[in-house]
Amino acid sequence: MLIGDLMELKGENVFKISAYRKAADTMINSTEDVATLWKEGRLMELPGVGDAIAGKIDELMRTDRLQFLERLEEEVPPDLVSLLQVPGIGSKTAMLLYKHLGIKGLGELEQAARDGRIAAVPGMGAKKQETLLKSIEALHRRGEKKTLLGIALPCARQLMLDMMKVDPNLKQVQPTGALRRGEETVDVVSVVASTDDTYETLQHFKKLPVIDEVLRERDYKVEARLKNGLLVEFIACFPEQLATTLVMTSGTGEHRQELRDLAWKKGYELSMGGFIKGDEIWAAHDEEEVFRHLDLPYIPPELRKGNGEIKASLQGEMALDLVTLDDIKGDLHSHSTWSDGTASIEAMARAAAVRGYRYLLLTDHTKSLGVVRGLTEEKLWQQQAEIARVNEILSGEGFNFRLLSGAEVEIKADGSLDFADEVLAKMDIVVCSLHSSLRQERRKITDRLIQAMNNPHVDIIAHPTGRIINNREPADLDMRRVFKAARETGTVLEINSGPDRLDLKAEHVQEALDERVKLVISSDSHSINGLAMLEYGVITARRGGARASEILNTFELDRLLGSLKQ
Repeated sequence: MLIGDLMELKGENVFKISAYRKAADTMINSTEDVATLWKEGRLMELPGVGDAIAGKIDELMRTDRLQFLERLEEEVPPDLVSLLQVPGIGSKTAMLLYKHLGIKGLGELEQAARDGRIAAVPGMGAKKQETLLKSIEALHRRGEKKTLLGIALPCARQLMLDMMKVDPNLKQVQPTGALRRGEETVDVVSVVASTDDTYETLQHFKKLPVIDEVLRERDYKVEARLKNGLLVEFIACFPEQLATTLVMTSGTGEHRQELRDLAWKKGYELSMGGFIKGDEIWAAHDEEEVFRHLDLPYIPPELRKGNGEIKASLQGEMALDLVTLDDIKGDLHSHSTWSDGTASIEAMARAAAVRGYRYLLLTDHTKSLGVVRGLTEEKLWQQQAEIARVNEILSGEGFNFRLLSGAEVEIKADGSLDFADEVLAKMDIVVCSLHSSLRQERRKITDRLIQAMNNPHVDIIAHPTGRIINNREPADLDMRRVFKAARETGTVLEINSGPDRLDLKAEHVQEALDERVKLVISSDSHSINGLAMLEYGVITARRGGARASEILNTFELDRLLGSLKQ
């Protein structure tokens, strides 16, 4: 990742920069140890790792040095990289501040902004200085980054598979805690295992090759750090305790306390081991039975937040029949090699059809985003011909599937769109989004988004706030105005499933539903494997209390198209 950042500061080719960053992401998120892959000569099995990058990894492993990186660090001060995490500072601005003020790190940047020196730099000014100060303060508030759901959940699943292979005592293994609630970031990967021998199961866990260090042990739990740096909490219980253990570990502390209070009123103590009354312990068969024993309807894990869900469920004021991944009929945001995707149009369509989808909307970027080879009008017409060809092939093979023509049309800084209305009218579905000028002041950027929604051809707004979890603050949108405009214009808002986006976030999903805004859940996939990210959008929709009937892409295609503006 450092190489990509230093290359960006140098102004190197954007495609080379992207290659290094993608390779770094692949290695960070790999379930296999990179050192092991290197020893076995399997580095190039990692997506995005070709000859050049594999050669550099080999040099680093053999010599504990990398000459290419050392040359970059001689040309660009490495501390400058820290400036790139500040919203509003790209490589050109970072180099500008370095050349004029000698700023190399966040501390120097903050001091220069407070001293008023940044305003004097050509091209900056007082307003830019004020914006940078706010961004720095936001970074301080963010503090230490938590682990994305999209990294933690696959990690938990791999741990569960590893344990099932080595421990014959295991009956079931499931995620729990914040992970099971589907929170967008987690401090710790929590897992519950039901087993005939809790001691032996914990011993098997401690011996897994991925364990770097055991931090704490109790008679029912081991806390450890993995070699990839993630913290893990592994809980073991007997099979008859699994239901109450899951209930008592998957909710927040507030939710658990409310359940205990209800149990206490009924004369019981509720614990992970079961319902306790005197010397008697009663264990439930499943989680539904735990809630029934407390005279509650079953509350899905994603809603166990401790913010009023128990009272609301008793009064019948909240949806409990939430949308599921099986409800989804198609995906309305995907990219191909025609812009910044990694798979061909036919490969993306075939993968979606094989998943059982009825439709996939192709939404490659448009011309204003030149860095990702955005489509011109001419390329769009060529792409529509390719879409027709692919549909004919898949239909001939018996797939009940349709690839839809669309684009992710850029909303420019003045609110105008990348394509004229007559071009938009020739797409099946039009998706629009904000990628640039995200730091505009609240009224201006809100007006800009609403201007796009007022266009009769614009069907969906993708990742509305533009946030990147842990890396970029959301645009300062007036969400009440956005929801009102979406309802009035019939514009659909997207729940983007990218693990670093999850945008709309769960709280916004709930607010949008209260305002009767139409929603879709889309993957924003840039690869075949990326189609699977839709799961994270479904989890987010569930955390926001969404039913299947409130998500348009749970509809068959004819009904979906009839629900859009066009």
